[in-house]
Amino acid sequence: MRKACLSALLALVMLWVIVLPVLAETPSAPVLVDRINSPEEHADFAFGEENVLFEVLFPQHLNCDAILLRCGEETMLVDCATQGQAQRVIDMCKQLGITHIDKVVNTHPHEDHIGGFRDLIKEVTVDELWICFSENYNDHMKKAVGYAANAGIPVMTYADGDVLTLGGATIEVWQLDASNKELNDRSAQFLVTYGERTMLMAADLEKPGQNKYVELKGEKLDADILKYPHHGLEKLTDSYAAAVSPLFMVITNNQRSTEGKKYIQRSGIPYAYTVPGFVYLTTDGQTWVADRIVCEKKY
Repeated sequence: MRKACLSALLALVMLWVIVLPVLAETPSAPVLVDRINSPEEHADFAFGEENVLFEVLFPQHLNCDAILLRCGEETMLVDCATQGQAQRVIDMCKQLGITHIDKVVNTHPHEDHIGGFRDLIKEVTVDELWICFSENYNDHMKKAVGYAANAGIPVMTYADGDVLTLGGATIEVWQLDASNKELNDRSAQFLVTYGERTMLMAADLEKPGQNKYVELKGEKLDADILKYPHHGLEKLTDSYAAAVSPLFMVITNNQRSTEGKKYIQRSGIPYAYTVPGFVYLTTDGQTWVADRIVCEKKY
């Protein structure tokens, strides 16, 4: 019996000696492949054909938000730019062959987040408009709800604590209550999770709101990708930046000289502005790839 046990133990040791070097040589998948700032890094990385990807697309827009999310066969547009830049969203959809959007989800009723809704629905079919403020909150909201009614698009509501889904992704909604006077700080925040990867979409959050979320959410703010708040106009507060600790940031701005631009350049965090081209983020739930798609139309 003792000999049998010793033989079995010796066999296990020999197997471990053989397997251990192989495991050590097997590279783990990178968390981020940044082909915008470091095109040659992980140049041979590719998603498997069997993978269902979560995709994030930013049009070539300036100082407004419109972010297209796709997963499986479902599509969501978070905000829809200004009326003046709605055509840029439409042009991206046309270039990429996108003719249908399941949900347009508005984070807050400022013109640079909802003004493009009227023109968008003339060119792209939309199933639902989702809002988190009352239908008569301000003129921008009233107009959008009216355009939806005229087009036969149902208006749905969502609120803090709700969890939206998109394919295999979950989108947790955070929203500060009305005791926070600034509309920007009450804009809906989305924590997107797909597999092991996360993205925090911070809408137009300003410094007081950032500090409030650190108090309320703490470590839950941690995310791989940050859609930088309020078009990159301001620096992040120290506590918010430390809590989110992003690996990559996307800024919906035209790189004007602002406090935020100087901060972003000094931060040491890889980033991309939404000009030129379309910022294109994809993940299989383990790895993010940040890339650009050339915009065929010149503005």
